Amino acid sequence: MPLGDPMGGEAPEQERGKLLRIAQLRVPVSDIEQAIELYSEVLGLRLASDMRAMGQAEIALDEGATLLLYVPGKDDEDQPGIRTGAVLATDSIYDFHKVLVDEGIEFTMKPQRDKFGRLIARFVDDDGNEFEVVDAPK
Repeated sequence: MPLGDPMGGEAPEQERGKLLRIAQLRVPVSDIEQAIELYSEVLGLRLASDMRAMGQAEIALDEGATLLLYVPGKDDEDQPGIRTGAVLATDSIYDFHKVLVDEGIEFTMKPQRDKFGRLIARFVDDDGNEFEVVDAPK
């Protein structure tokens, strides 16, 4: 149901005002420098916005949402060590798994089929934040 004109009048329905994409996911970390190094050098994401002075950094791939790495305050609800809910895609889950294991990354689930038939794996960053990876060959 359209909300209409914010001033109370009736407005015709339009094709605007719809969600376009997921723009950003927030990931709490304990050390911004260490997190930037892991996400850029090990995972291969690029530093899109460097806000280290504010305890934040935005990292990205060429497509899709960015990850906002941030150091939360001690009273913030989200602390490092969460299951992020983020699902990353790779062109070869077995190669991805091998490279990250060689880099010392811990996997909470090795590559396997889930109940939907997808080939997935799960890994954690240095703070215990969990990510899922799905095989999406080209």
